[in-house]
Amino acid sequence: MLEPLGSNLWFADGGVVSFKGFDYPTRMVIVRLADGGLWLWSPVGRTEMLEKEIRALGTVRHIVSPNKLHYLFLGEWQAAFPDAHLWATAATVAKCKELRFTGTLTDDAPPEWSEQIDQFYFTNSPFMDELIFFHRASRTAIIADLSQTFSEPFLKSHWPRWMRPIARLSKMVEGWGYPPIDYRISFRNRASARPKIRALIEKHPEHVVVAHGEIVRTDGEAFLRRAFSWLLPKQ
Repeated sequence: MLEPLGSNLWFADGGVVSFKGFDYPTRMVIVRLADGGLWLWSPVGRTEMLEKEIRALGTVRHIVSPNKLHYLFLGEWQAAFPDAHLWATAATVAKCKELRFTGTLTDDAPPEWSEQIDQFYFTNSPFMDELIFFHRASRTAIIADLSQTFSEPFLKSHWPRWMRPIARLSKMVEGWGYPPIDYRISFRNRASARPKIRALIEKHPEHVVVAHGEIVRTDGEAFLRRAFSWLLPKQ
């Protein structure tokens, strides 16, 4: 179930979840840190096989949620790895009071991974704060909902016929990677977000892993310029 993507980074696809009546694919990322510990991003539904493969990679030390929509499976992974630290945005911590969090995440990464994984914190939408991560060793950007790359086969299999043209016009599709239109409309004070997106692009990502859609395996830098062209002014 695990597939490698660059140095010390793997991903695993999970099941389909429903949000506002629409189906979304799910995906998690696993990073092996320099100390040998594992960093789990946006874990998907736990299965015995997936847990076994992850345990074979090392000891899970950190479980990370990028925003308050990516919380569904945190509890079952915390139960499987009770000694792991659970991290999330402030909104997720407030939402999931039954879970034990180590701390909240912002732009400054915790010392445990600060020299290995960069993070960019966006609070521009009043409805959601979100973190984008960049794994230096594999040159991989990791994005939850600020970029979505639905494939045509997935849309045909899971979305109603009337909604598919909207997804295409909104550019929430493979090759473009825009976020949902309501997320873009609610994205305020854009000037504060632009330096962060530029800083991410200037790291020259090769890969882009998104939670919902197709993975960008080559020329991630060019993809991010397209995916955030709605935010960045034309040069």
